[in-house]
Amino acid sequence: MFRWPSIAQIFLYGALCFTASAQQGAAPTPTAPAAEKPAAPAAPAASSTESDLVVARVSGEPITEKQVLSRIDLLSKQTLLKPEQRNQRNILLFKGAVEDLVTLAILKNEAKKQNITVDKAKVDQQMQQLTSRYPSPEEFKKAIQSQGLNEAEVRQSIEENLSVQQLLDIATKDIAATSDADIQKFYDENPEKFPIPERAHIAHIFLKVDPASTPEQKGEIKKKLEGIRADIESKTITFANAAVKFSQDATNAPKGGDLGFISRGQMAKQLEDSIFGTAPGAMTPVIESQTGYHLIEVIEIKPAGKATLEQAKPAIKEYLNQVARQAAVQKYMQDLRAKATVLTFMTAEEFDKRHPVQ
Repeated sequence: MFRWPSIAQIFLYGALCFTASAQQGAAPTPTAPAAEKPAAPAAPAASSTESDLVVARVSGEPITEKQVLSRIDLLSKQTLLKPEQRNQRNILLFKGAVEDLVTLAILKNEAKKQNITVDKAKVDQQMQQLTSRYPSPEEFKKAIQSQGLNEAEVRQSIEENLSVQQLLDIATKDIAATSDADIQKFYDENPEKFPIPERAHIAHIFLKVDPASTPEQKGEIKKKLEGIRADIESKTITFANAAVKFSQDATNAPKGGDLGFISRGQMAKQLEDSIFGTAPGAMTPVIESQTGYHLIEVIEIKPAGKATLEQAKPAIKEYLNQVARQAAVQKYMQDLRAKATVLTFMTAEEFDKRHPVQ
């Protein structure tokens, strides 16, 4: 079944900080500004723990070195840098990091102006989700404390990020719905986007093998499955009944081993080659995998083709809606940016001298 690739969303520093950092098992970084200390153009080298100067201001609100460092650290995990570029990561990623922080600051300021309030239950839910990514509440506290944070600051950042999301929802609420004509046009103009790979409807009988099994023990299991295959061929038992009786795939055995349709490319190569090399209505030989032995019945094979409009319609609609929302968000941000006063006090080179990559 065709699935359209997800569209890049507006790059929000705070939201990404909490989501990505939690997935990495690291503590999130706050977006709240530190004490204001404008940076000198020719500042001496210093580590991030020794100084937290102001890199830029957005309508008076400071963006600090600590925030930029955290943002660069996150960007570096999402950017493919060549080995020779790693020592230059601060210079290469500085501009993008500052722009992301400026964008978030502008949105947060606008959310405050519009008096957007966040449901505390949603904050509680996200806080709980974040905490659950750690082995224990104590480990979560230890992780955020290692970054100089407390739970109140984490909650504040979550609340600010949710308010920004609400702001964008309000800004894009009047986007015109994607029409059937739009969907049809996209489908007609992009036929290469809707391939359906070759598919096979299969059922299987699976006998598992313990990783510690000896070659002799594995041979006995394979011999048993070959015996089951012989009984099915002689019509002593049907494949479905044999699956119910013998298969150790607890999920699918009660269904006669039926796995439904699988697409070429979904299974291990040795299984796939055997499946698509077997005529419908026949069985494969006994096949060994990393977990055991398989006997597969090929019920039907459907050739590769193109998804119908009805099959592709939900994905096309979602994609076009995302494109329209992204365009609306970009236009909204341009309007807000034009009204904001953004001052920058440090270049990428100056920042890199203060925080050289070790």
